[in-house]
Amino acid sequence: MASQKYTILYGRLSQEDDRAGDSNSIVNQRLLLERYAQTNGFENTLFLADDGYSGTNFERPSWKKIIEMIEADEVETLIVKDMSRLGREYLQVGQLTELYLPTKGVRFIAINDGVDSLVESSTDFNPIRNWANELHAKDTSKKVRAVKKLQAERGERLGGRPPYGYRKKSSDRKEIVPDEETAPIVQRIFQLCAGGKGPGQIARILTDEQILTPANYAYQKMGKSHNHMDTTRPYRWSCSSVTGILNNKVYLGHTAGLRCTSLSYKNKKLVRRPESEQVIVENTHPALVSQELWEIVQDVRQHKKRIPKQMEEPNLFSGLAFCADCGKPMVLHRASTMKKTKYNFTCYTYGKWGKSECSSHHIKEDELCKIVLDDIRRITHFARMKERQFAAYINQKNSKELRREMNALQKELDAMHKRDGELSALFKRLYEDHVLQRITAEQFRMLSADYNTEQKALQEAIPEKEARLEKQKASTASVEAFIEKAKRFITIDKLTPELVRLFIQRIEIGARPPKGSHFAQGIKMIYRDIGCTDSEMEPGECPPQHLLPSIPPVEELAKMLA
Repeated sequence: MASQKYTILYGRLSQEDDRAGDSNSIVNQRLLLERYAQTNGFENTLFLADDGYSGTNFERPSWKKIIEMIEADEVETLIVKDMSRLGREYLQVGQLTELYLPTKGVRFIAINDGVDSLVESSTDFNPIRNWANELHAKDTSKKVRAVKKLQAERGERLGGRPPYGYRKKSSDRKEIVPDEETAPIVQRIFQLCAGGKGPGQIARILTDEQILTPANYAYQKMGKSHNHMDTTRPYRWSCSSVTGILNNKVYLGHTAGLRCTSLSYKNKKLVRRPESEQVIVENTHPALVSQELWEIVQDVRQHKKRIPKQMEEPNLFSGLAFCADCGKPMVLHRASTMKKTKYNFTCYTYGKWGKSECSSHHIKEDELCKIVLDDIRRITHFARMKERQFAAYINQKNSKELRREMNALQKELDAMHKRDGELSALFKRLYEDHVLQRITAEQFRMLSADYNTEQKALQEAIPEKEARLEKQKASTASVEAFIEKAKRFITIDKLTPELVRLFIQRIEIGARPPKGSHFAQGIKMIYRDIGCTDSEMEPGECPPQHLLPSIPPVEELAKMLA
């Protein structure tokens, strides 16, 4: 009479096993197990398998079902092809075969390894087998990571559906090209953000316009879905979806590889890598946004503040206006009960601590808008109409300051590199002293810890310093970029968020002069690419020939050029 309990025939296949060939396939495992069961008289068999699960992962659906059946006393025998099908984690496999299964009265058989728990001698080498299987899993994990790193360095996409705004190229499925339907939506998202809209506001706009979310678009177009997709509300954009698009460098035409990694070869939970550890390969596919627009968007998002719903109009100067004395931001004061002409900026320090720390530096919003608009018109007009003279003026104004800063940075870098070399030499001598017993183990531990800490801090700081120096070197040629931007704006009638972010890097608001004073409130404009245009000349410096010491007003320029 057949046993009431089951003989479980268990198969498992991971992606790594699949690469090894057909011998480990689920079909072949099943044939082997069923043939063995039939030949050896095992009855009431039940085949269960987990396809696509790593041997270090024991959260497999079929395996969990087997454990439930064992706990319910429904299993008499468990048969696998070999020990590695059970798993490749040394301690856990050992715990299962040496403790758990015997305690539950379950016979365990691994056919190819000659293991049968009823034959005591057959299990003698189980610890070695389990250890070897774990080493195999570890080695496989290293090889897979190495392959993925190589692919990332070549700029290859590592799988998954194309980012929203792109589709796979029909002639080469590994390449992506702009999607005619969604690429304009991505571009509009960036334009809206550059215009001062936050992710939440953009999400509401897209929802109101009944634009399919990325997940629902992929589902309707390609039939691809994911666990958190809401098909009942296909047009409901979330703030996180918009944020993900605004943060993704894929839209610059770059491929970011190795963005995520598993915690270890045993723990497959994915975690996001720091940006410094990701592999960025530039210009791997057509860009949807320009570098210029990208930088404006990132700047806007860095300084973006939540805007009350009754005030959808963004603060034009958020993250740009600062107190000239204390350096803190200028805070915009406005309310639904205030007239727009009364909206004003005051110093953050003054608002928080009062006049003992700083003065208000008060300025009306509409006054600042007029000043900034007039100055942008003045500068861009001159840049368009007198390119050569403008370039000479800006270069002379900024070259000395840039050279001074670059020299200081280079000196700092040289000192850091020198100290890094000194620490390496010190550590080497310290290790030799330890080996030759000139110092105690405790002395070696304390001193080496101090040296390691200092060296680690240096090695983290040096790349940042080098990047800053390279940025400074690059800025010396930025005047040409400014002129090209100026040519795009022949007529500037209105101040827009895009215009402000495109040209302005920082605005410093001086203190208001006393009532009755003949002095105007000082407003310092610092432009992107070219810096401050009206800064003081260094001693001994003179303006270029045929050039006024400062850029004249638009009206005067028009007369000069008539």
